[in-house]
Amino acid sequence: MMWYQGEEDEDDDLMCSPAILARRASESWINVPPVEMLSTPQTLQRKKSLPDVGALPRADAGMSREEVSALGSARREEVRRMHEETEKLRANPLLYLVSPQVKDWFSRQQLVILVLFINISLGIMFFKLLT
Repeated sequence: MMWYQGEEDEDDDLMCSPAILARRASESWINVPPVEMLSTPQTLQRKKSLPDVGALPRADAGMSREEVSALGSARREEVRRMHEETEKLRANPLLYLVSPQVKDWFSRQQLVILVLFINISLGIMFFKLLT
């Protein structure tokens, strides 16, 4: 649908201003007429900031007792294992070196460790060359 109607009033200079024509040219891919061509202004409806509480679905059926019991016992077991591991590490700090977290850190930092080792060896070689 073209915005230009072909008929033009002589007293309607605002519709032919260069700014309006430039805007129409840049918005030529839009299929709705510009605001100036609308006969009745459209009212804007604001979006509500919070949802309607009455329209929200109710979660009447929660978890079953068996589910709650299984999840609770799994969590208690996990906390118990964490305490045991903490006690082992407190008793023998050398176990930190073989812990999975340290092994993961070394596997992620392999390249950095290799570059550091090469730099140190080159530094030692250069120092021996000078002396």
